[in-house]
Amino acid sequence: MSEFFHFLFIAPNIIATFLLSFCVVYWLIVIVGVIDLDFIDIDIDIDIDADVDVDVDADVSGGSETGVAWMNKVLHFFNLGRIPFMLWLSIISLLAWIMVVIANYYLGIHSLLLGALLFVGALIAAMVIAKPLTFPLVKVFDKMEDSEGLKSVVGKMAEVVYPNKGDIPGEVEINHNGSHIRIFVLPSSKEIKLTRNQRVLVIGPSREDDKVYLVEPYNN
Repeated sequence: MSEFFHFLFIAPNIIATFLLSFCVVYWLIVIVGVIDLDFIDIDIDIDIDADVDVDVDADVSGGSETGVAWMNKVLHFFNLGRIPFMLWLSIISLLAWIMVVIANYYLGIHSLLLGALLFVGALIAAMVIAKPLTFPLVKVFDKMEDSEGLKSVVGKMAEVVYPNKGDIPGEVEINHNGSHIRIFVLPSSKEIKLTRNQRVLVIGPSREDDKVYLVEPYNN
């Protein structure tokens, strides 16, 4: 048993073991009641606002906003943000730890650098494997949000965070009881041009994708 624990803390395994140990300690503290489940939470929506008085080409800005929206979709695809962050991280770290320990044992890796590279690969593989594993949890937390949070975004006021780029949906933010909810949107007609910080009204889901909503400008 002592040899096993020694093996877990050798250089190639130390990163994976440390991450898993951090998650275990976190859950022990949660169980004791010192902190709650949402003590460590991360907003996955990336913001690119910058207070810089420099003229920037519009195409560059548009490309950045499209990239941010794309990144949010990738993170959302892996269920990050759909379940509590620490629960997601715990599942990912456990899967990665198992793969790293087994691979290092059978491959006989003793280098910290090779172990770190293997850990990165294991994290990516763990995210892919965790996608279907966390699906039941996503269903549970979605139902909890439906019962406790915003029933429907239709008819709500929102503020444009990222304008759409043609058929690529943009994002708007809805302020609901102090919570900031972001959804993907498109203008209700091609004649409407959305701009950042513009106030809009959510009028309904898109026919092509019920996760994308149609909006119209709202003027007080």
